[in-house]
Order: sequence, then C-alpha cells, then structure tokens
Amino acid sequence: MTSASFSRGAVSTLALVRLGEVTNRTFVLPVVMFFPTSRCNSRCISCDWWKSDGSADLTLEEIRSLADALPPLGTRVVVFSGGVPLFRPDVFEAAQMFRTRGMTLHLLTSGVLLERSALEVAREFSRVIVSLDATTEALYQSVRGVAALTILERGVARLRRIAPDLPVTARATLHKSNFRELPSLVEHAKAMGLDGISFLPADMFSSAFGRERTPPRRLLALDRDEATELEILVEWTIAHCGDDFASGFIAETPAKLRRLGQYYRALAGTDAFPTVACDAPYLSLVVEADGAVRPCFFHSAIGNVRSAPLDAIVRGNLRAFRRSLDPATDPVCSRCVCSIKSSWRNLPWQ
Repeated sequence: MTSASFSRGAVSTLALVRLGEVTNRTFVLPVVMFFPTSRCNSRCISCDWWKSDGSADLTLEEIRSLADALPPLGTRVVVFSGGVPLFRPDVFEAAQMFRTRGMTLHLLTSGVLLERSALEVAREFSRVIVSLDATTEALYQSVRGVAALTILERGVARLRRIAPDLPVTARATLHKSNFRELPSLVEHAKAMGLDGISFLPADMFSSAFGRERTPPRRLLALDRDEATELEILVEWTIAHCGDDFASGFIAETPAKLRRLGQYYRALAGTDAFPTVACDAPYLSLVVEADGAVRPCFFHSAIGNVRSAPLDAIVRGNLRAFRRSLDPATDPVCSRCVCSIKSSWRNLPWQ
C-alpha cells in the first residue's frame, strides 16, 4: 500500500467513525477485540479468567461466521485477547480465518506460551503486546500467580530472532503490589529488546477479565501515601526519561502518565477520577470467547453472536446502547482505566 492510499484510507475511516458519532449509526467498525478462549494459565490477582475451563468457547465454525461478518462492517484490525489466545490449540486456524478475509491481526498475550509458538505468531500477527508487570521473578509470581518472567523473556527473545521487524511491546498494569516498579519496568522493557511499554492502573469496578465479582480493593488500590509515592515516581520518570517519551517508547504522554496517580488518589478519596474522552463504542467491539458482545472491554454485554447475527447486534443493540451513553457521567466510563479517543494522530486501526 502506498503512503497516499494509506492516508486516504485512514482519513476515510476516521471520517466514518466521526459521522457515526454524530448520527449514532455504524458506518464502520475498524477494530474488533476477539477472545479466542477464556482459558488462562496465569493466576493474576486482578483477573478471574484462570477459573474458566474454556468449555463455552466459540467453535471454529462459529468463529468462521464471525470472520464472515466483519468485512461488511469495515473491520481492519482484529485484536486477539482473552484469556490467553495461545492457550487454544487451534488458535492459528482461527487467525487464518480473519487474515484470509483481509484483516490485520494483533496479539495481546501474557507471553507465557510465546516461546513454543513464536514461529506461528510471527506468521499470523503484525503486532504483539505482552504483559510485563514485574522485573523480578519473585514479584512476577506474586502479581501473576506463576513464576514465568524468565519464560516470558525467552519467548520474546525467540520471537525477536525469528521476526526482528515485528513490533513487540509491553503493557504493565500498576497497582499496590508493583507500582514502585514503574521506572524499572521501562529499563527492563529495553533490556528485553521490546519496542515500547505502556502503563495502566488496575480496573476495580467492571465485570471485565472474566470476573465473577470485582476484586478486593485491599489487594490492588493504593492508600493516600502510596498514591503520593506513585506520583513522585511518575514525576521522576518524566524528568529522567525524556527521550523515551519523545521516541514513543513510553506510549503515554507525560500528562497521561500523571493520570495514574490521579486515579489512585480518587480511589483513596482525595481527588476526582481523571476526565474521560472516549469513542470506543463507535470504532470497536469486543467479542468474548462465549460469543458475548460488549461495546468495550468494561461495559456489560449487549448481545451474543450465538443468539443473533453480529450485524443485527450492531445495528440494533449497539445503537440503543450508544443512544443513552454519556462518557462524562456514565459510572463505568467515568472510572475507566483504558479509554480510547481516535484522532488523526491516534488511529487504533493502524
């Protein structure tokens, strides 16, 4: 694709997303988050996916029907998430169903199974994001329930050898157990040969991540003194990692990184939650492993592809959901840890 055609496609997609916001109609859904399986081989304190046995996962034939439904919606990128996508034995067969229909695939993964699957991952995915929540094996096990930091590092190293040009980045969720790792995580990501790292606070409120109930705040939330300590670490990182912000190695801008401290101060009752600007329900959908369709990671399901065609869910249920949505006041949106706002400089489907 030439740069000119790339620009025309990007402008056209962004314009259709904006038109959809104004009219509450869906002209294009360029991004779909898809969970191939609900199974997971970690035991994170903020997540319940590990409790699932995967028995309700969509079959390959059901996944094929989903893949058929996406091109008419203008879907350009499908992000495999979950659960651990690589835990599903036929995940690469599923991946090919989307790729043969012209869609680009990204992979969100713990990285624990990356070493054994690196060759197939390099073949099917154009971007990989691994979870990196600690820089020592002991803390990694404390946070994620398994001693697998070295395994993750080996997996990334093998993927790098096989596909040196494949973008591989890290995502770190900071909370009570690991927030002091912030500066060290930047350096560890560099030492692993990653292309960048992003940071999120821990979601405390939604039914995402396969949860049966919201996690106990005492395990994740920072108290007032800890929130202040996090803010100091953020300011240190901003002061000492200027090149990493300028290059994009740290995905957040300094202003966005400061939202980490504000979020935890809000949880501690000393500040308001950071303001949210988000158009995720106008540019994306989440299809979970059992076929449930969410308008974003954190809102409840609005339908299921086992009960109704995806197009009908988009034209009916999604439109009804968006009609009453005000991100500034909605209790889910106003406490969101991972909002998306598309712009010419931020095109999530590229």
